[in-house]
Amino acid sequence: MEPLSFALLDARIKQLPECPLEVLKHPAWIVRLSVVGAAGAIVGILPSLLIKVMAPELWMLWMARVGVVVTYAAWAPAILRGGFVLIRDIVHHRTTWIAQLDHDRPLFAELKQWLATYPREALQDHLQFAQHAQVRLSAKLGLLAGGAEKLGLLPAFIAALIALRSWHDLWALPSWLTGLGLFLVVTWVIGLVAVNMRLRIQLYEMLLADALKLQDATSVAGLTHNVRDLRAS
Repeated sequence: MEPLSFALLDARIKQLPECPLEVLKHPAWIVRLSVVGAAGAIVGILPSLLIKVMAPELWMLWMARVGVVVTYAAWAPAILRGGFVLIRDIVHHRTTWIAQLDHDRPLFAELKQWLATYPREALQDHLQFAQHAQVRLSAKLGLLAGGAEKLGLLPAFIAALIALRSWHDLWALPSWLTGLGLFLVVTWVIGLVAVNMRLRIQLYEMLLADALKLQDATSVAGLTHNVRDLRAS
């Protein structure tokens, strides 16, 4: 049996079939487009900062326009999908979540049974490390993003509006607004990556903790069965 590792556990999770009504998981292409859109917003806002320290050039205006186009083109699919999922979740919230739970329960139970076959020491070691990683990640996220992940898409939306203001006139953006736009984009990307990492670590914790409980329950059941056999004999 292959030694237990987080890479192995993550590979087993990725092999699980997705529910047709999956609403919590962001597809990989959505995450990639979000990052591309953030890069476009930075490109769109940056010329307004460059023009303060360099002689104005025509390429700066085109750089800003290309950044704005990339930003809106990359973020549009994510916004449309998010709106569709939100409306569907509101209209069919009960059946959607029930179907999701019914889909996840047997798959996670299978994962827990697989994890329970590993030595208890290995499970405890990985669980403690995941818990410590969760604490460290929360501390780092608070330091770098300051809780910006709780604002959702609002920082990205504000940054997109700031970038749009530079479409015709790079001087339209004051320095403080340019700096704010860049800050919002960077903190939003940090929050997006950190939230996905946090959700995955929480899933590791849940599976490892439940595998340990399954081992305890199996041990108790086996001990009870042995006691009954001794009494019967």
